[in-house]
Amino acid sequence: MTSPGAHGTPPEKLVHMANQIGDFFKSYPEDTAVEGIREHIAKFWNRKMRDELFAHLKTDGTNSLQPMVAKAVEKLQIK
Repeated sequence: MTSPGAHGTPPEKLVHMANQIGDFFKSYPEDTAVEGIREHIAKFWNRKMRDELFAHLKTDGTNSLQPMVAKAVEKLQIK
């Protein structure tokens, strides 16, 4: 496990948390799930957490994320 980021949460924990959100939305249609995941992270994660996740994914890639979570995170980075 790597060291904690600026907010005190290791990047792997952020990936785990994002995938847990994805788990909640697994039974939803894909478009609804992706938007729900994106919305949840945008509303409930602070900017530092989101930036830390984005930075980690730039070096580690999105292969550690569930496919719908990766799509939601990609949309977050665009907005």
